[in-house]
Amino acid sequence: MAFRSGRVALIGKPNAGKSTLLNRMVGQKVSIVSNKAQTTRRRVLGILTTPEYQVAFVDTPGVHEPHTRLGRAMVEAARNSLTEVDLIVFVADGSKRPDNDDAEIIRMVHSVPKPRRVPVLVCVNKMDRLRPEHVQRTVDHFVQALDAEDFMLTVATDGQNVDKLLRQIVDRLPEGPPLYDEDEFTDQSSRFMAAELVREKVLQATRQEVPHATAVVVDAWDEPNDPDGLVSISASIIVEKESQKAILIGRQGRFIKAIGTKARQEIEQLLGRRVFLELFVKVREDWRMSPRMLHELEYLE
Repeated sequence: MAFRSGRVALIGKPNAGKSTLLNRMVGQKVSIVSNKAQTTRRRVLGILTTPEYQVAFVDTPGVHEPHTRLGRAMVEAARNSLTEVDLIVFVADGSKRPDNDDAEIIRMVHSVPKPRRVPVLVCVNKMDRLRPEHVQRTVDHFVQALDAEDFMLTVATDGQNVDKLLRQIVDRLPEGPPLYDEDEFTDQSSRFMAAELVREKVLQATRQEVPHATAVVVDAWDEPNDPDGLVSISASIIVEKESQKAILIGRQGRFIKAIGTKARQEIEQLLGRRVFLELFVKVREDWRMSPRMLHELEYLE
């Protein structure tokens, strides 16, 4: 059988499960996950390579109504990711009824200029939260609205039907050689992934206004030539208010220490080396409206 390869865009509302689905299919943690909307802030590439095929998944930020420069950059990143792909997978949140946000994404899919029609698959994720009497109506709504070729019901958190979705994807990829080296699994730098892992731990440990007002930047990275040497990383957690800084530091620094411990463990798994991680918290008012800060954080190209 001929080798197949291609790029596949994953698009949907915030918190629909796109990143969890990506990580499950790639078999490695490529995109951070949390129960907070808008966890993914820029395009993330996850690459799955087997002897028969290579799939380059493009995880996109959840499409929402933006109120900041960051929000607008996220929506634009999602829109741009729909160009130059071989397949679009629309990930719907099975725990919720179709709404105006879904309709806006459907319009986005139809409006992207393409030299040829790109096939669409519908993935209704979180199917365990979809009432049986609503299954057919939900599936029909998205398949018809997107003129989709097929659909699959999944539970990305435990992998239910993910293998079947992957088969549908591979069957629609063009024949051709791999697009990336077989040992690549993402296009993200180790520095960016380390910063994202710190942000993930902040998202998982905080609530209310803190998650959306938080970003992480790596200030220093010292990686010795000795493979047994300690990788020293210094990173800053950026917030918008002094009150948010106080929350993240916690009483006697306990909160930020706990975040650092959890992040360090995952960064060590990522790098395959021991890590010393030092975290600071800095206040940058309205950083989500600052083009300079967004460029520094790699949210703007």
